[in-house]
Amino acid sequence: MYIRPGIFAAYTRIIDTKPHQHHQIQITLPNGACTVACDDDTITDAHIIPSALSHKLTMDEGWIILIEPCSEIGQQLQNSYHPSQVHVLEEAPQLHQDVSLDVLIKALGLHSQAEHVDLDPRICELLNMLDSHFKTATNLEPEYWRASKVAMQLHLSESRFLHLFRAQVGIAWRPYLIWKRIICAIEHLKQQKSITEAAVQAGFADSAHFSRSFKRQFGLNPKAALQLVKR
Repeated sequence: MYIRPGIFAAYTRIIDTKPHQHHQIQITLPNGACTVACDDDTITDAHIIPSALSHKLTMDEGWIILIEPCSEIGQQLQNSYHPSQVHVLEEAPQLHQDVSLDVLIKALGLHSQAEHVDLDPRICELLNMLDSHFKTATNLEPEYWRASKVAMQLHLSESRFLHLFRAQVGIAWRPYLIWKRIICAIEHLKQQKSITEAAVQAGFADSAHFSRSFKRQFGLNPKAALQLVKR
């Protein structure tokens, strides 16, 4: 399982979901039998499901990749494929479970320009500070990371900060923060902590807030997601 701001990828076995929809764009790369039912269509190949489109997935084994629509990679997908229809990947790569996230991204013909950008020192300092706070579970309250306050600390106007951050990091500030909180909570769950403990440590108001945020991003609750990946 890989997770970083803007993208989540997991190699799973025996998945059979109920009809659902989520905010993320979904890419499915099966290594075995696969069926996705969407409206009146049934697809058995690798595919891309756009944001907020209801679907039901049954798959024996393979990769599921979820991408934030407003991220740089999400924009690439939306510019390449119809934003409201399932797209079949006729020449999809066959990838085993041990490949890296970077290999996954490149195999799909996607790229992150942000990886090749020399970060502005102020943005670099902000990212380092944010990582430090999440590692030590200090100052994680939403008010502390409000865009206006962060911009003031960086001696930038709020609009200039938001533009600079997205241009340099490849995802807007608010969804980046949500992803960071979810990543932090997942790390605590992997350490066998309860959902309530993980939620609080990541700066969510409570476990319900974390579960709602997680389900909006990925279409299922945290416990179900972890059980699915561990199969």
